[in-house]
Amino acid sequence: MSSPHHHPKPETLAEYAAGRLDEARSVVIASHIEICPRCAAELSAYESLGGALLEDTEPAAMRDDALENVLARIGANVTPAQSDAAPKPASALSAFMDGGLDDIKWQWVAPGVHQHVMKAQGYRDSVLRLVKFAPGKGVPVHSHKGEELTLLMRGAYRDGLGEWRAGDLSDLDQDHTHEPIAIGSEPCICLIATAAPLEFKTMLGKALQPFVRL
Repeated sequence: MSSPHHHPKPETLAEYAAGRLDEARSVVIASHIEICPRCAAELSAYESLGGALLEDTEPAAMRDDALENVLARIGANVTPAQSDAAPKPASALSAFMDGGLDDIKWQWVAPGVHQHVMKAQGYRDSVLRLVKFAPGKGVPVHSHKGEELTLLMRGAYRDGLGEWRAGDLSDLDQDHTHEPIAIGSEPCICLIATAAPLEFKTMLGKALQPFVRL
């Protein structure tokens, strides 16, 4: 996989570094960072800045389970005694899956569109999901009430805002309207987390919303 060309907004990465994103969005950001040297370096810079600021503040007592909670949020299946071990590749997402992308039991949504919902904490239950589009298929045109993070896991799509390929991360909000359509000869698989329900603009999208719950 080549280096990603699309990345999270600086403010999103800063929010992740500060631990202010919910679990669902954190998994998407963490999965991108695992394959993006640029964002890994930026995250390190944010964390270093946060550490420098903490040195100038009064220490506060931490809960006994603080470390375990942090490790659980990033999907690293290790205990405190093992915390110096390198995490496995794609550890953030693998904590929510049984196997890899080829082992997924997909749920039919619409012709050429399937999804796999994962349990992760967010603004409501089940806001973290993998979505698979057959070539030429996609999500009906929609805007956003809040943030939508989409990580391309396999394949590619085009949405009027650009072209997105494996490793790229789309970080959109209420100022964006788009219609992702898979391009190329293979299915497009995306990891998606939303911070609020999408606002579909077509009758088909509005009809699917109660069932898809994007």
